[in-house]
Amino acid sequence: MKKILAIILLFYFPKVYTQTLENEISNIIKKSIHKTTDYSFTVYSTRQKKFVISINPHKPMIPASTNKLITAGVALLNLGKNFKIKTELFTNDKSLNDGIINGDLYIKGHGDPTFTTNDVRQLVMKLVEKKINKITGYIKVDDSFFEETFYRNEWIEDENLSVPLPPISAVTINNNTITMKVTGSGKLNRAAIIEPIDNFNHIKIINKTVTTSRKTKLRSTSNFTNGIEIITISGRIKKNSSTYISVPISNPSMLIGTILRNILIENGIDVNEKIVIEKVSRNRERIAVKETPLVDLIKPINKNSNNFFAEHLFLIIGANFAGGNGNPFDASQAINSFLKSQNVFDNNFNIVDGSGISRKNSMTSKLLTEFLLLTYLNPTVFEEFFNSLSIPQTDGTLFNRFENLFPPDRLRGKTGSLNGVASLAGYVTSASGDLLIFSINFNFHRDRSSKLKYLMDDLITTVANRL
Repeated sequence: MKKILAIILLFYFPKVYTQTLENEISNIIKKSIHKTTDYSFTVYSTRQKKFVISINPHKPMIPASTNKLITAGVALLNLGKNFKIKTELFTNDKSLNDGIINGDLYIKGHGDPTFTTNDVRQLVMKLVEKKINKITGYIKVDDSFFEETFYRNEWIEDENLSVPLPPISAVTINNNTITMKVTGSGKLNRAAIIEPIDNFNHIKIINKTVTTSRKTKLRSTSNFTNGIEIITISGRIKKNSSTYISVPISNPSMLIGTILRNILIENGIDVNEKIVIEKVSRNRERIAVKETPLVDLIKPINKNSNNFFAEHLFLIIGANFAGGNGNPFDASQAINSFLKSQNVFDNNFNIVDGSGISRKNSMTSKLLTEFLLLTYLNPTVFEEFFNSLSIPQTDGTLFNRFENLFPPDRLRGKTGSLNGVASLAGYVTSASGDLLIFSINFNFHRDRSSKLKYLMDDLITTVANRL
């Protein structure tokens, strides 16, 4: 009977009903959270074409990883879903008919975070197909598409306590890490054996490990000095045990150059040992290219919250906006300019990274909901964007969420989580078939994140079931 009454009220008195629902939701929030917790919750009805829940809609909030929705969405809307990220091989030799590159071999990157050693092999196979057997010049690496190799704490002030990431670079390979196998000794208090899984002639390993009877706990640092990547591994490892550790490196350009050189040699191509960092000039001939579709980045970013991919996409947006040699400021300007051009902007919006790790990001729930509406209204990208989001009880960061939502796949969303931040935004189909767009955020000091996540799930489920 209550459900029938609710439907009648919604049909005949939609304004009164939604106001009653909003007041009910607001009261639930107030009773459930600590008085010092900031919160914001907006829901837009695509059927009614208006906000049906609007609680603190203009309050600036730290978005955490819901920030990735802006990064991914602007990339799709601005660059286009058919945009490709290229990694290219060039040469200054005009004729390769003699099987020799009489000059240099260049590799130029455009910020592809998915690029791996196997991709280098595929590029080298293009040289093998052309029957190249010798390169007289040097391997030259062009990393100029980004202004420099960036570390988060270099472009964002006071970022020392943020989530650590490998460097963000135009030339990227293997997530800008080197994987080491660490094996504990058979005797206590001895150093472990450390072996890189690939052969690199430009790294030096400093071993400060010790074998113990305790649980393994290892740390690593890297520093590029005088042409050598110096990697220090310290900590303890359990006796007679083995583990793998991924070490972020400080010079991705030298790493990819070394990997390229090794694979050339593996394929019988004679090449100079020297690796040079140098920009490709305009008169060079492209001889091979690896193209990664933009859409291949969107799903890992939105569904699995991949920070490394998000930061690269952020700088890709900036570099394309600036015409190359891009930096984080260009990326912020590009996103701000695009949002303003679409009339989705307010003075409380601030974006300094692509991942949402920074606490200097600021966004209102109203703006984020309006941006999701903008994406929904663009049929050329919406399906790709919608399918990139996590599905409750199925995949991604919502795998263990929304236990009471049936069926769970009527919701697609992106979570956000930092110390003191719990957020969620996305789309959910209501009981009446209305596609609702929502954004909810809690910034807190004295609440528990797990409690607020359950609260968000219950609030969104309630709204979806009542509208």
